Amino acid sequence: MSSHPVLPVLDHLARVIGATTPEQDTAPTPCAGLDVVSLRRHLLGGIGYFTIVLADPDGDQRPDPRACTGPDETEVLVAAIGALSAAVRAALADGVETVSVRAPALGGTFPGDYVLSMLVAEAVVHGWDIARATGQTWRPGTAATEQAHALLADQIKPEYRGGTGMPFAPEVPVSPDAPALDRLLGLAGRSPDWTPTPVTTGG
Repeated sequence: MSSHPVLPVLDHLARVIGATTPEQDTAPTPCAGLDVVSLRRHLLGGIGYFTIVLADPDGDQRPDPRACTGPDETEVLVAAIGALSAAVRAALADGVETVSVRAPALGGTFPGDYVLSMLVAEAVVHGWDIARATGQTWRPGTAATEQAHALLADQIKPEYRGGTGMPFAPEVPVSPDAPALDRLLGLAGRSPDWTPTPVTTGG
């Protein structure tokens, strides 16, 4: 198997990231407490982490994905996404069956497909965050969206939601008849109707 739903999502994410401008760095995003540049740093940490674990699935040297240091410009993230796509293709070509994961609130050895689903969820949700914050269109595809929803429904425990330092906000109620992406966003703690708050100035 040489393809996976995550690959077109990563391509789409690279295009969205590449279309952002420096003036948008301080724009708020649906990811609570993070502006565009902060979310870009978060993505750099996560994408670098997935690149390492897929390139060395049995390794025990795992960086903290939250500890992103170094350049964080748009072109750096676009290049990192390209490196991750190459790592995904190589892992698929090698038929990687299991991957050793060590990350906050998650550790152990997981099936390769499960780790790729983790990556799908990260890319689909944060791709929407960036796209919505910068006025761009985000269409990750039904297969990737449903895969991300299944992963998060399995992975998010009640104790992971809300409060300081928790990785997920409380779930946002969304109609079961809503589009797949909206249901995923609600599960991930986002309102599908989120829009940036207009900046007002005193008169």
